[in-house]
Amino acid sequence: MGKKRMFAALLALLMTVGTLVLPAQAAFTDTAGHWAETAITKWSEEYSIINGYEDGTFRPDNSITRGAFAGILDRFLKFQSTSPAGTFSDLSGNYWEDAILKLHASGVYLGNNGAALAGDTITRQQAVTMIARAFNISGESTTVYYLDADQVAEYARPYLAEMSALGYITDSSDGYFRPTEAITRAEIVTILDNMIEVLIQSNVVYSQDVEGTVMINAAEGAALQDMTIAGDLILAPGVTGSVTLENVTIQGTVRNFGSATVTDLAQQPEEPETIQPSDVYTPSETTGEYLTYSNQQIPIYAGVERNRFSQGDFEWDPNHPDRLIYTGDDYRTRFGIDVSAYQNRASTNNTIDWEAAKADGVEFAMVRIGLRGYGSGSIMEDAFYAQNIDGAMAAGIETGVYFFAQAITVEEAIEEADFVIELLKDHEIDGPVAYDWEMHDSTYRVYGTTPEMATACAVAFCQRIEEAGYDAMVYAGQYVSYIKYDQGALEPYLSWYPEYKSTSSEQLYPTLYYHRDYWQYSSSGTVDGIGGNVDLNLQFISR
Repeated sequence: MGKKRMFAALLALLMTVGTLVLPAQAAFTDTAGHWAETAITKWSEEYSIINGYEDGTFRPDNSITRGAFAGILDRFLKFQSTSPAGTFSDLSGNYWEDAILKLHASGVYLGNNGAALAGDTITRQQAVTMIARAFNISGESTTVYYLDADQVAEYARPYLAEMSALGYITDSSDGYFRPTEAITRAEIVTILDNMIEVLIQSNVVYSQDVEGTVMINAAEGAALQDMTIAGDLILAPGVTGSVTLENVTIQGTVRNFGSATVTDLAQQPEEPETIQPSDVYTPSETTGEYLTYSNQQIPIYAGVERNRFSQGDFEWDPNHPDRLIYTGDDYRTRFGIDVSAYQNRASTNNTIDWEAAKADGVEFAMVRIGLRGYGSGSIMEDAFYAQNIDGAMAAGIETGVYFFAQAITVEEAIEEADFVIELLKDHEIDGPVAYDWEMHDSTYRVYGTTPEMATACAVAFCQRIEEAGYDAMVYAGQYVSYIKYDQGALEPYLSWYPEYKSTSSEQLYPTLYYHRDYWQYSSSGTVDGIGGNVDLNLQFISR
C-alpha cells in the first residue's frame, strides 16, 4: 500500500504544467459530471495543488509531454546527479534539458536510441515505467493480465505487472490497459486519489486517524501525534527536516525516501555497544613526508606501494577509440567493466548480453550487488545483481561484486558486509568483493565522518569479507583516498581507483600518489551487449 501512495504525490504535481494559473479553489467549467470529478475536487480544493487553465477549464482529458513529465519528477524528487550535456542528441537548449539529464543519471529517463524526445506525448506505459523506476518499484513477475497485454512493451512489463498488482491502476475496468495511449490528466488525478489518503504539505502538528496512507512532502517535516495510520507513513525525498511521532500507531511501515530524521518519542533508545576505530585497526606509520592535495598537507604512509605510471604509459586503442591500452613494461593488464541496474535498464529486455560483452574483449566484470541509501540509510539489493552475476560467470568472464556503502559506524560496515555475504550464498563469483564508500556533498549521510571512523569501516568490511572466503577490495577516489583513509591500514586489500580520461586529457595516466590494482578510467564507454554508457577499467598485474 505504501508504494501506491508514493506514486500519487508525485503525480499531483503534474497538474501544474502549462499555463495553469486559475486558483485551485475555483470551480472548473468542464468537470461537472466527469467520471473524475470527485478526485479533481479533492486535490484542487482541499490540497490546492491541482490547477486549471486560464480560461477556467481543467481539461481532464488532456495529455502531457515526456519533458514536462521529467520536470515534475525532478522537481518533486530533487535528483542530485546529472548526466553530461550531449547525452541525448536532441536535447540541447530544450526547456526540460536539466530535468531530463538528472533523471537520466538516476536511471529513470533512458530515451530512445540516443534521443530524449522531450516534446513527445508520454504514453501510459512510459509514465508507469518512469515512475516505477524513480521509486524503485519493481517485482519479480512480468505477467500482465490485461486483455491487450500483447501490446505492452517488454521494458514496461515488470513495472506494469507490479503496479497493477498493487492496485495503482484502476481506470481499466474494461480489461484493457491501452499502453500506447497518452495518459490523461483525469487518469493521473484518479491514480493520485487512489494512492494518498492524507498529504501533509507544511510543517504542522497533525492529529487525526487516517484510514489509508499519509505522505509528508513538507521540506521542514511535520509532527504527528495521538493518531492511528492504517497504511504507511511516507516521507518524500524532498523532506530534509525532522518528523516526530508521539503516540502514533502505524499499521504499515515508515518509508523514508529522503534525509529526514524520524523520532518516535515513545521509544526509549537502547544504549548501543559501539565499536571504536581503535578496536579495528592501529594507525599506520608515516614517512614524515607530505603531499599537497586541495591546499592541504597530506602525510605519506610508509610501506604503501607508490604509483610508477607516467605520461607515455597509456594510449588510446585504435580499434576501440574509447579504451586505453597500457604500453609500459611493469604490468600486464586486463580489460573490464562495472555494471549496475542502470545498464540493465538501458539494455534490451533489461538484460545484458554477456556473451556479446565477452566477445567484445571484456575479461572481468564488477557487478553492483547492493547499496545503502545515501539519504535514507536503508540497505537494498541491486535489482539485477543475480542476473548479472550468473550471466557474466556463464559467459566465462571473471566476476566480482561491489557494494555502494554509506556506513558511518563500524557496526553498519559489518552489516553491509554480512548483507553482501548473504546475497552471495547462492551465486558463484571468482573476482573480488569491493567496498565503495563515497561522499559527494553534504546530502550524503557519511558527510562529516572522521577519517578514523571511515578507515575503520573500510577495514571492518574487508575483514568480514575475507573471513567469508572472498578477496576484499576498496574503491575510493582522490578525496576519500587522501582525506578519509589511512592507506597503510588498507594496504593488505586490493585497491580500485576512479579517475576519468578523455582524448583531451593532459595527463593520460592515473595520478593518485599510491599504486592501485584497478583503474576505472571512463564512465562513458561502450561495450557490445550493453545499452547506454558503461564504466571501463584496467587491472594491473605485476609481471
